[in-house]
Amino acid sequence: MDLRKIWNKIVHARCFPAAVIAAVVCVVLSVYTGVSGEGSIVTRAVGTALLPAQRAITHTAVHVADTYNKYFKYDELVAENESLKQQVAELTGQLEDAQAAVNENKDLREMLGVAERNTEFTYAAAEVIGRTLDEWSSVLTIDAGSADGLEKNDSVVTAQGMVGYVSSLTEHSAQVTTILDSNMSAGARLVRTGEIAVAQGDYQLMTDGKLKVSYLSRDADVVVGDTVQTSGSGGLFPKGLGIGTVESIQTESDGMSNYAIIQPLVDISSLTRVYIITETTVIGE
Repeated sequence: MDLRKIWNKIVHARCFPAAVIAAVVCVVLSVYTGVSGEGSIVTRAVGTALLPAQRAITHTAVHVADTYNKYFKYDELVAENESLKQQVAELTGQLEDAQAAVNENKDLREMLGVAERNTEFTYAAAEVIGRTLDEWSSVLTIDAGSADGLEKNDSVVTAQGMVGYVSSLTEHSAQVTTILDSNMSAGARLVRTGEIAVAQGDYQLMTDGKLKVSYLSRDADVVVGDTVQTSGSGGLFPKGLGIGTVESIQTESDGMSNYAIIQPLVDISSLTRVYIITETTVIGE
C-alpha cells in the first residue's frame, strides 16, 4: 500500500479541515488543562463535545501506525522468522549429533567390557546401512567389508549378544545373515544345565523376531528363562556368544524330541551398530 496516496486522500477529504481544527483544539485544551491543573466549564464542555473526535483521531493514528508496520516491517519480520527457523534447525542437528555420540560411546564402553571378558576376540565396528527383514529372510547390510579386515563367515555381535554372520561381502560393505534367518544354524548350549542342542532360524518364527533351539531330548531339564549360548561346535561361531532366553518348550511333530522357542538377546530390527569378530585367538597359543 502507498502511504503517500493514503495521506493525499486524507488531506483532500472534505472532513480534513474540520479534523485539523478539532485536533488543534484538543491539543490546546490538553495543554491548558495541564497548566492550570483544572478546566473551566467551557473547557470541560468543549472537551466533552470533542471527545468523539479525539477518539476518532486516536483510532485513525493507531490504524495508520499499524498499516505502516504491516507494510514497511513485513520483510524485516519475515527475515527474522527465517533466521529463527535456521537457528532451530542447527540446534536440532547439534542435539541429534550429540545423542548419536552418546549412544556410540555407550556401545563402545559395553563392547570394551565384552572384549575384556573375551581377550581372544579382535573386533571391527560397523554401522547398519540396510536391512531386509521379512517372511523369507533376515539380512543386514553393514558399511564395512574386506578392506576393513572382514571375511566371509565372521561372527557379528553386539554387547548384548549374537547378531549373525557375514554371508557375503565387497570391499566396503557386507551382508549379515542374522540369527533369525532360516539359513542360520549354530551349535547351542543351555547355560544352566549344559544341555547341547542346535539354534536355528525358522520361517514361522522369523516375522515374530524369534528362533528355535532344536534336538532337545524329551527329558531335558529346560525351563522358561534359561539362557542359551553358542557351544562352539561346527566352527562357525566361537563358544560363549549369548543367543537368547527360552520363551516356551514345544514337542516336535514326530514326538521324538522337544524344541524351545528363543527370544534373542539382541533386537535385530532396531540395530544401528554391530561388531564383527575378525580374529579369534585360541587360549594357550
